[in-house]
Amino acid sequence: MKTLLFFLQIFLLMCGVFGADEVKTVSVMEGESVTLNPDLTQIQGVNEILWRFGGSTIAKKDGNDIVYEDVKGFKDRLQLDNQTGSLTITNVRINHSGLYKAEIRHNSGTLYPKFSLTVYESPSVIAQTEAELKSVSVTEGDPVTLDVPQIQGDELIVWRFGDEGKLIAKADIEAKSLSLYDETDERFRDRLKLDQTGSLTITNTRITDTGEYKVKISSNKQTSYKRFIVTVIPGLSDGAKALIVIGVLLLLAAAAAGVIYYYRRPINTNLPSQTCKYYS
Repeated sequence: MKTLLFFLQIFLLMCGVFGADEVKTVSVMEGESVTLNPDLTQIQGVNEILWRFGGSTIAKKDGNDIVYEDVKGFKDRLQLDNQTGSLTITNVRINHSGLYKAEIRHNSGTLYPKFSLTVYESPSVIAQTEAELKSVSVTEGDPVTLDVPQIQGDELIVWRFGDEGKLIAKADIEAKSLSLYDETDERFRDRLKLDQTGSLTITNTRITDTGEYKVKISSNKQTSYKRFIVTVIPGLSDGAKALIVIGVLLLLAAAAAGVIYYYRRPINTNLPSQTCKYYS
């Protein structure tokens, strides 16, 4: 029995050593949550767990105490499972892509699991049943603003347009980063504005701006969606506007002429004399 236990310990140590170069590949969509699971269910007597990213320790377990280090980009995003040793990252960003290393010390040795995480752009397709729908109308040439719900400060807001779901704007509220992708669709060039709340404004609207706008709002607590059906109503053409201006000017000219004529008209002073008769 002791011999069997000895060889079991040797085997676990070998797993810790020879498994050091193995890297598990994990992928996730931007704004979602991902769990890096070293699977310690079969390991007894785990004493300490360290998770590192980019050379910095981001989370650790020492006994029953769990500590999350104040590392930029991970604040309020990490959850370390005390039983399995798995690390969950919520509301992930593109810059969370990279190599994550764990160091797990247990009674029989040390394990060094590694995970290569790749974070992809948010999907272009949003299920209609998951998204709140709002219809908006605007007259051609006027601006229109598509608002998002009140933000908490850690949201990732991604705007897409049309059936193809072209990416047109992105706001990382936590990082205070605003990005416009109007080059992906020439119709929007120099006409998109994104404010600090993540609301999108289209200036100098055109008929071609009519369509469906989708926004995905991801936070550390939840992910929500909104859809906007924007209809741009044709405005007056330049010719019609010119005719209206000419018509108004003609009316003003006619009114001015009438006033001038009234005050300059000749006054007839040769009125016939009237005789008043009095009867007694």
